[in-house]
Amino acid sequence: MVGLAQAQIYTLYNSIEELTFVVYTDGVVHVSIKLYVNETYPAFSLRIIGSPAVNLLVTDSSGTLLNFDLEDANLTVYTLGVSEVYVEYDTMNLTHKEGIVWSFAVDSPVRFRVILPWNATVVELSDAPLTVTTLQDDRIMLEMPEGSQNVSYVIPPGVTDLRYEALTAIAKAQEAILKAKAEGRIEGLEDAERLLTEARDSYERGDYLEAKQMALEAYDAAEKAKQPLTQMFTRYATWIMGVGVLTVVAAAVVLRIRRRRIERIFRRHPWLDEDEKNVLKILWIKGGAAFESDIRESLELPKTTVWRIVKKLESEGLVEIEKVQGRNYVRLRA
Repeated sequence: MVGLAQAQIYTLYNSIEELTFVVYTDGVVHVSIKLYVNETYPAFSLRIIGSPAVNLLVTDSSGTLLNFDLEDANLTVYTLGVSEVYVEYDTMNLTHKEGIVWSFAVDSPVRFRVILPWNATVVELSDAPLTVTTLQDDRIMLEMPEGSQNVSYVIPPGVTDLRYEALTAIAKAQEAILKAKAEGRIEGLEDAERLLTEARDSYERGDYLEAKQMALEAYDAAEKAKQPLTQMFTRYATWIMGVGVLTVVAAAVVLRIRRRRIERIFRRHPWLDEDEKNVLKILWIKGGAAFESDIRESLELPKTTVWRIVKKLESEGLVEIEKVQGRNYVRLRA
């Protein structure tokens, strides 16, 4: 969209109505900007805070996508007839980490809100916040004045560790249930399967402690499962059972091979961080492959974070990515 006179494209900061930064545990920041613009102008330009931006989205008040051009940190949005604009994107250039201390740093043209990761504790502020709010999910939201601001915080390591422990316990319980079925120990196994389902549900809700406890109980129930005392079957039924047992045995063998494979991956790549290991765990639990969106939902991580992790794992030859109906399908490499 060229040919517009420079006078017709105006730069604005004073028309920003709301500016919000949502900080995630891995340092990715989601930026949301609400602006009021002059609807008689064909376009306006805005400098991206924390450039480069990824997952950039520009809409009007009804959610209609607006055309834009992005060159370096300069965003030009074409808005003729539009008075309210929403800009959203992700960036990794507003945070850094030294030791256990994370810092969010920004030079903002207007007052803004920053929402810190869950369970974060503020250790230092460059300026007194205008307001401090605890959200319903217990995250801290600070409203800060315009200018150069810095917010330092720490996140207890136990949050990530517990999530990994829950994943490990779920995988262990699943293997124990398959083993019990292979050995014909089906008496009491329904309790184990019910507990495993509850563990997975708790994990999906983000209650990793309960997920771990339920998975451990599922494992114990599977270990205690017994063979029925009476097995009155016809030859045909016995044959059918034999086929079923062979199928389960085969599944158990495959699962054991996969487990050894992923443990071997962890030994050969000790530099993998917990989120990267968790992505591999999810793929293992789901049979060796899953859509990227399913991984994101299971781990409750931002889209950008999962995409970055998957691309890193791909570059190291640990996974392969293919397009299935326009979606990324991630598979553990053999």
